[in-house]
Amino acid sequence: MLWAVIMAGGSGTRFWPESRQKKPKQLLNIFGRKTLLEQTFLRLKGGVPKERVLVVCQDKHAAQVRRLLKIDSRQIIGEPVGRNTAPCAVLAAATLLKKDPHAVLAFLPADHLIENQARFRKVLKTAGDLAERTGQPVTFGVRPAFPHTGFGYLEMGRCLHKGRQGLAVYHLKRFREKPGLRQARAFVKSRRFLWNSGMFVWRADQVIRTARRYHPGIYQLAQKITSGPAVRTMKTYFPKMKNISIDYAFMEPLKGKILTIPVDFGWNDLGGWQVLPEIWSADNHGNVCLGSSMLHASRGNIVSGRKRLIALVGVNDLVVVDTEDAVLVCDRRQTERIREAVQALSLRKKWHKYL
Repeated sequence: MLWAVIMAGGSGTRFWPESRQKKPKQLLNIFGRKTLLEQTFLRLKGGVPKERVLVVCQDKHAAQVRRLLKIDSRQIIGEPVGRNTAPCAVLAAATLLKKDPHAVLAFLPADHLIENQARFRKVLKTAGDLAERTGQPVTFGVRPAFPHTGFGYLEMGRCLHKGRQGLAVYHLKRFREKPGLRQARAFVKSRRFLWNSGMFVWRADQVIRTARRYHPGIYQLAQKITSGPAVRTMKTYFPKMKNISIDYAFMEPLKGKILTIPVDFGWNDLGGWQVLPEIWSADNHGNVCLGSSMLHASRGNIVSGRKRLIALVGVNDLVVVDTEDAVLVCDRRQTERIREAVQALSLRKKWHKYL
Protein backbone atom coordinates (compact mmCIF):
# COMPACT_ATOMS: atom_id res chain seq x y z
CA MET A 1 0.00 0.00 0.00
CA LEU A 2 3.04 2.27 0.38
CA TRP A 3 3.59 5.26 -1.89
CA ALA A 4 6.37 7.84 -1.62
CA VAL A 5 5.80 11.58 -1.98
CA ILE A 6 9.07 13.42 -2.56
CA MET A 7 8.69 17.06 -1.55
CA ALA A 8 11.01 18.97 -3.88
CA GLY A 9 9.43 22.41 -4.08
CA GLY A 10 11.90 24.37 -1.95
CA SER A 11 14.27 27.05 -3.18
CA GLY A 12 17.31 26.29 -0.97
CA THR A 13 18.31 29.93 -0.52
CA ARG A 14 20.87 29.11 2.19
CA PHE A 15 22.99 27.42 -0.50
CA TRP A 16 23.19 30.59 -2.57
CA PRO A 17 25.04 31.37 -4.83
CA GLU A 18 25.16 27.72 -5.97
CA SER A 19 21.41 27.33 -5.44
CA ARG A 20 19.34 29.52 -7.79
CA GLN A 21 15.72 29.78 -8.88
CA LYS A 22 16.52 27.88 -12.08
CA LYS A 23 18.50 25.24 -10.20
CA PRO A 24 17.54 24.98 -6.52
CA LYS A 25 19.39 22.93 -3.92
CA GLN A 26 17.64 19.62 -4.66
CA LEU A 27 18.80 19.79 -8.29
CA LEU A 28 22.46 20.35 -7.35
CA ASN A 29 25.12 17.65 -7.09
CA ILE A 30 27.30 19.29 -4.43
CA PHE A 31 27.11 16.15 -2.29
CA GLY A 32 27.89 13.49 -4.89
CA ARG A 33 27.75 12.70 -8.57
CA LYS A 34 23.98 12.69 -8.54
CA THR A 35 21.61 15.46 -7.48
CA LEU A 36 19.96 15.38 -4.06
CA LEU A 37 16.64 14.64 -5.74
CA GLU A 38 18.11 11.64 -7.58
CA GLN A 39 19.66 10.35 -4.35
CA THR A 40 16.30 10.62 -2.57
CA PHE A 41 14.60 8.75 -5.42
CA LEU A 42 17.22 6.00 -5.71
CA ARG A 43 17.27 5.17 -2.00
CA LEU A 44 13.63 4.07 -2.32
CA LYS A 45 14.64 1.20 -4.63
CA GLY A 46 13.64 -2.05 -2.97
CA GLY A 47 11.24 -0.24 -0.65
CA VAL A 48 8.79 1.59 -2.93
CA PRO A 49 8.32 0.68 -6.63
CA LYS A 50 9.35 3.38 -9.09
CA GLU A 51 5.81 3.75 -10.41
CA ARG A 52 4.51 4.45 -6.86
CA VAL A 53 6.63 7.58 -6.39
CA LEU A 54 5.08 11.05 -6.70
CA VAL A 55 7.26 14.16 -6.88
CA VAL A 56 5.96 17.61 -5.92
CA CYS A 57 8.13 20.40 -7.32
CA GLN A 58 7.94 23.87 -8.84
CA ASP A 59 6.18 23.62 -12.20
CA LYS A 60 9.14 25.28 -13.97
CA HIS A 61 11.30 22.32 -12.90
CA ALA A 62 8.82 19.57 -13.82
CA ALA A 63 10.39 18.73 -17.18
CA GLN A 64 13.87 18.58 -15.65
CA VAL A 65 12.62 16.33 -12.82
CA ARG A 66 10.99 13.97 -15.33
CA ARG A 67 14.22 13.69 -17.32
CA LEU A 68 16.40 13.17 -14.23
CA LEU A 69 14.23 10.46 -12.68
CA LYS A 70 12.89 8.96 -15.93
CA ILE A 71 9.34 8.82 -14.60
CA ASP A 72 5.95 9.43 -16.17
CA SER A 73 4.82 13.07 -16.22
CA ARG A 74 1.68 11.95 -14.33
CA GLN A 75 3.94 11.21 -11.35
CA ILE A 76 4.86 14.89 -11.03
CA ILE A 77 2.80 17.68 -9.45
CA GLY A 78 4.10 21.08 -10.51
CA GLU A 79 3.33 23.93 -8.11
CA PRO A 80 2.90 27.36 -9.76
CA VAL A 81 3.92 29.07 -6.47
CA GLY A 82 5.44 27.92 -3.20
CA ARG A 83 2.95 27.24 -0.41
CA ASN A 84 5.00 25.19 2.09
CA THR A 85 4.46 21.52 2.95
CA ALA A 86 0.85 21.26 4.19
CA PRO A 87 -0.81 22.11 0.83
CA CYS A 88 1.74 19.82 -0.85
CA ALA A 89 0.77 16.91 1.44
CA VAL A 90 -2.99 17.39 1.06
CA LEU A 91 -2.82 17.71 -2.72
CA ALA A 92 -0.64 14.60 -2.98
CA ALA A 93 -3.03 12.64 -0.76
CA ALA A 94 -6.07 13.78 -2.76
CA THR A 95 -4.33 12.83 -6.02
CA LEU A 96 -3.24 9.36 -4.89
CA LEU A 97 -6.56 8.49 -3.25
CA LYS A 98 -8.11 8.58 -6.70
CA LYS A 99 -5.63 5.90 -7.79
CA ASP A 100 -5.49 3.85 -4.60
CA PRO A 101 -8.16 4.25 -1.87
CA HIS A 102 -5.90 2.35 0.58
CA ALA A 103 -2.76 4.37 -0.10
CA VAL A 104 -0.23 4.93 2.67
CA LEU A 105 2.10 7.85 1.95
CA ALA A 106 5.70 8.38 2.97
CA PHE A 107 6.40 12.12 2.82
CA LEU A 108 10.11 12.65 2.19
CA PRO A 109 11.99 15.94 1.70
CA ALA A 110 14.28 15.92 -1.33
CA ASP A 111 17.27 17.54 0.39
CA HIS A 112 18.40 14.94 2.94
CA LEU A 113 21.45 12.69 3.04
CA ILE A 114 21.03 9.19 4.45
CA GLU A 115 24.07 6.91 4.78
CA ASN A 116 22.51 3.55 5.74
CA GLN A 117 19.92 3.15 3.02
CA ALA A 118 19.04 -0.46 3.86
CA ARG A 119 18.26 0.60 7.41
CA PHE A 120 16.18 3.49 6.06
CA ARG A 121 14.06 1.12 3.94
CA LYS A 122 13.45 -1.16 6.97
CA VAL A 123 12.24 1.82 8.99
CA LEU A 124 10.07 2.91 6.08
CA LYS A 125 8.37 -0.49 5.92
CA THR A 126 7.82 -0.59 9.68
CA ALA A 127 6.33 2.91 9.63
CA GLY A 128 4.11 2.03 6.66
CA ASP A 129 2.70 -1.03 8.42
CA LEU A 130 2.14 0.97 11.59
CA ALA A 131 0.44 3.88 9.82
CA GLU A 132 -1.81 1.52 7.87
CA ARG A 133 -2.88 -0.35 11.00
CA THR A 134 -3.40 2.60 13.35
CA GLY A 135 -4.36 5.42 10.98
CA GLN A 136 -1.98 7.68 12.92
CA PRO A 137 0.91 9.64 11.39
CA VAL A 138 4.32 8.11 12.11
CA THR A 139 7.25 10.50 12.33
CA PHE A 140 10.97 9.70 12.12
CA GLY A 141 12.96 11.16 15.00
CA VAL A 142 16.76 11.13 14.73
CA ARG A 143 18.71 10.40 17.88
CA PRO A 144 20.67 13.63 18.50
CA ALA A 145 24.44 13.39 18.20
CA PHE A 146 24.94 16.81 19.82
CA PRO A 147 22.81 19.81 20.96
CA HIS A 148 21.92 21.18 17.52
CA THR A 149 20.15 24.55 17.51
CA GLY A 150 19.18 24.47 13.83
CA PHE A 151 16.68 21.58 14.10
CA GLY A 152 13.26 21.25 15.64
CA TYR A 153 12.86 18.50 18.25
CA LEU A 154 10.35 15.75 19.03
CA GLU A 155 9.60 14.98 22.67
CA MET A 156 8.89 11.29 23.20
CA GLY A 157 6.05 10.13 25.43
CA ARG A 158 5.43 6.59 26.63
CA CYS A 159 6.75 3.64 24.66
CA LEU A 160 4.09 1.85 22.65
CA HIS A 161 6.19 -1.23 21.99
CA LYS A 162 9.65 -2.47 21.17
CA GLY A 163 9.43 -3.48 17.56
CA ARG A 164 11.38 -5.79 15.32
CA GLN A 165 14.99 -5.11 14.31
CA GLY A 166 15.49 -2.94 17.39
CA LEU A 167 12.92 -0.34 16.33
CA ALA A 168 10.90 1.08 19.21
CA VAL A 169 7.69 3.04 18.74
CA TYR A 170 6.73 5.92 21.04
CA HIS A 171 3.77 8.19 21.40
CA LEU A 172 4.85 11.68 20.43
CA LYS A 173 4.29 14.05 23.32
CA ARG A 174 4.87 17.28 21.39
CA PHE A 175 6.89 19.14 18.78
CA ARG A 176 9.44 21.67 19.98
CA GLU A 177 10.74 24.55 17.86
CA LYS A 178 14.45 25.20 17.27
CA PRO A 179 15.90 25.78 20.75
CA GLY A 180 18.68 27.95 22.04
CA LEU A 181 21.95 26.24 22.95
CA ARG A 182 21.14 25.93 26.66
CA GLN A 183 17.78 24.31 25.97
CA ALA A 184 19.24 22.06 23.28
CA ARG A 185 21.78 20.77 25.78
CA ALA A 186 18.97 20.01 28.24
CA PHE A 187 17.05 18.19 25.49
CA VAL A 188 20.00 15.95 24.65
CA LYS A 189 20.85 15.27 28.29
CA SER A 190 17.29 14.16 29.08
CA ARG A 191 17.35 11.45 26.35
CA ARG A 192 13.64 12.14 25.74
CA PHE A 193 14.13 14.31 22.66
CA LEU A 194 14.86 13.53 19.04
CA TRP A 195 15.73 15.72 16.07
CA ASN A 196 12.68 16.28 13.88
CA SER A 197 13.67 14.83 10.50
CA GLY A 198 10.63 16.20 8.67
CA MET A 199 9.85 12.70 7.34
CA PHE A 200 6.60 10.98 8.19
CA VAL A 201 4.26 8.24 7.00
CA TRP A 202 0.47 8.57 7.02
CA ARG A 203 -2.59 7.04 5.43
CA ALA A 204 -3.89 9.21 2.59
CA ASP A 205 -7.50 9.06 3.80
CA GLN A 206 -6.41 10.31 7.23
CA VAL A 207 -4.46 13.18 5.67
CA ILE A 208 -7.64 14.26 3.89
CA ARG A 209 -9.83 13.77 6.96
CA THR A 210 -7.48 15.86 9.10
CA ALA A 211 -7.27 18.61 6.48
CA ARG A 212 -11.06 18.75 6.17
CA ARG A 213 -11.36 19.21 9.94
CA TYR A 214 -8.53 21.64 10.70
CA HIS A 215 -7.92 23.41 7.38
CA PRO A 216 -11.10 23.16 5.29
CA GLY A 217 -9.81 25.84 2.92
CA ILE A 218 -6.82 23.72 1.90
CA TYR A 219 -9.03 20.63 1.67
CA GLN A 220 -11.61 22.31 -0.56
CA LEU A 221 -8.99 23.76 -2.91
CA ALA A 222 -7.28 20.36 -3.21
CA GLN A 223 -10.63 18.79 -4.13
CA LYS A 224 -11.18 21.42 -6.83
CA ILE A 225 -7.70 20.90 -8.26
CA THR A 226 -8.05 17.11 -8.47
CA SER A 227 -11.54 17.25 -10.01
CA GLY A 228 -10.59 19.20 -13.15
CA PRO A 229 -7.88 19.57 -15.81
CA ALA A 230 -4.65 19.56 -13.81
CA VAL A 231 -2.80 22.45 -15.47
CA ARG A 232 -5.74 24.86 -15.44
CA THR A 233 -6.98 24.03 -11.94
CA MET A 234 -3.47 24.24 -10.43
CA LYS A 235 -2.92 27.74 -11.81
CA THR A 236 -6.37 28.83 -10.66
CA TYR A 237 -6.63 27.34 -7.21
CA PHE A 238 -3.17 26.45 -5.86
CA PRO A 239 -2.06 30.09 -5.35
CA LYS A 240 -5.08 30.48 -3.04
CA MET A 241 -3.72 27.82 -0.68
CA LYS A 242 -2.63 28.90 2.79
CA ASN A 243 1.15 29.02 3.19
CA ILE A 244 1.70 26.71 6.16
CA SER A 245 3.89 23.76 7.14
CA ILE A 246 2.68 20.27 8.00
CA ASP A 247 3.91 20.66 11.59
CA TYR A 248 1.81 23.75 12.26
CA ALA A 249 -1.20 22.75 10.16
CA PHE A 250 -1.71 19.18 11.32
CA MET A 251 0.82 17.90 13.83
CA GLU A 252 0.08 20.55 16.45
CA PRO A 253 -3.71 19.92 16.43
CA LEU A 254 -3.11 16.15 16.54
CA LYS A 255 -0.98 16.38 19.68
CA GLY A 256 -1.16 13.05 21.53
CA LYS A 257 -2.29 11.16 18.42
CA ILE A 258 1.07 10.86 16.65
CA LEU A 259 3.67 8.09 16.80
CA THR A 260 7.42 8.41 16.44
CA ILE A 261 10.22 5.96 15.70
CA PRO A 262 13.72 6.85 16.94
CA VAL A 263 16.07 6.18 14.03
CA ASP A 264 19.78 6.09 13.44
CA PHE A 265 20.56 5.68 9.75
CA GLY A 266 23.16 8.41 9.20
CA TRP A 267 20.76 11.28 8.52
CA ASN A 268 21.65 14.86 7.72
CA ASP A 269 19.33 17.73 6.82
CA LEU A 270 21.24 19.81 4.32
CA GLY A 271 20.13 23.22 5.50
CA GLY A 272 23.07 25.29 4.29
CA TRP A 273 26.82 25.61 3.81
CA GLN A 274 27.43 25.17 7.54
CA VAL A 275 26.69 21.41 7.26
CA LEU A 276 29.69 20.64 5.05
CA PRO A 277 32.04 19.86 7.98
CA GLU A 278 29.54 17.17 9.08
CA ILE A 279 29.77 15.51 5.65
CA TRP A 280 33.23 16.18 4.17
CA SER A 281 36.56 15.61 5.89
CA ALA A 282 38.33 18.67 7.26
CA ASP A 283 42.09 19.31 7.13
CA ASN A 284 44.26 19.57 10.23
CA HIS A 285 43.07 23.15 10.76
CA GLY A 286 39.35 22.41 10.45
CA ASN A 287 39.00 23.76 6.92
CA VAL A 288 36.64 22.06 4.46
CA CYS A 289 37.42 22.75 0.81
CA LEU A 290 35.67 21.80 -2.43
CA GLY A 291 37.62 22.60 -5.58
CA SER A 292 41.00 24.35 -5.85
CA SER A 293 42.05 26.31 -2.78
CA MET A 294 45.12 27.44 -0.87
CA LEU A 295 44.67 28.31 2.79
CA HIS A 296 47.50 29.81 4.82
CA ALA A 297 47.31 30.54 8.55
CA SER A 298 43.55 30.04 8.34
CA ARG A 299 41.24 27.85 10.43
CA GLY A 300 37.67 26.59 10.42
CA ASN A 301 36.77 27.85 6.93
CA ILE A 302 34.35 26.37 4.41
CA VAL A 303 35.45 26.99 0.82
CA SER A 304 33.75 25.97 -2.42
CA GLY A 305 34.90 26.87 -5.92
CA ARG A 306 34.64 25.10 -9.25
CA LYS A 307 37.20 26.73 -11.57
CA ARG A 308 39.43 29.39 -10.04
CA LEU A 309 41.94 28.99 -7.26
CA ILE A 310 40.66 30.45 -3.98
CA ALA A 311 43.37 31.68 -1.58
CA LEU A 312 42.68 32.56 2.06
CA VAL A 313 45.35 34.09 4.28
CA GLY A 314 45.05 34.70 8.00
CA VAL A 315 41.26 34.35 8.28
CA ASN A 316 39.09 32.07 10.40
CA ASP A 317 35.55 30.74 10.35
CA LEU A 318 34.47 32.04 6.96
CA VAL A 319 32.27 30.58 4.24
CA VAL A 320 33.59 31.43 0.77
CA VAL A 321 31.67 30.23 -2.30
CA ASP A 322 32.82 31.14 -5.82
CA THR A 323 30.55 30.65 -8.85
CA GLU A 324 30.74 31.95 -12.41
CA ASP A 325 28.86 35.17 -11.70
CA ALA A 326 28.80 35.63 -7.90
CA VAL A 327 31.00 35.23 -4.83
CA LEU A 328 29.73 34.75 -1.27
CA VAL A 329 31.83 35.65 1.77
CA CYS A 330 30.04 34.98 5.06
CA ASP A 331 30.83 34.49 8.73
CA ARG A 332 30.38 30.77 9.36
CA ARG A 333 28.16 31.57 12.35
CA GLN A 334 25.87 33.74 10.21
CA THR A 335 24.93 31.31 7.43
CA GLU A 336 21.25 31.41 8.42
CA ARG A 337 21.28 35.04 7.22
CA ILE A 338 22.21 34.15 3.64
CA ARG A 339 18.49 34.05 2.90
CA GLU A 340 18.35 37.72 3.97
CA ALA A 341 20.94 38.53 1.30
CA VAL A 342 18.87 36.67 -1.30
CA GLN A 343 15.81 38.64 -0.22
CA ALA A 344 17.78 41.87 -0.63
CA LEU A 345 18.73 40.82 -4.18
CA SER A 346 15.07 40.26 -5.00
CA LEU A 347 14.28 43.88 -4.13
CA ARG A 348 16.58 45.24 -6.85
CA LYS A 349 15.54 44.45 -10.41
CA LYS A 350 19.10 44.77 -11.75
CA TRP A 351 20.17 41.96 -9.41
CA HIS A 352 17.42 39.50 -10.34
CA LYS A 353 19.81 37.69 -12.67
CA TYR A 354 21.68 36.49 -9.59
CA LEU A 355 18.63 34.86 -8.00
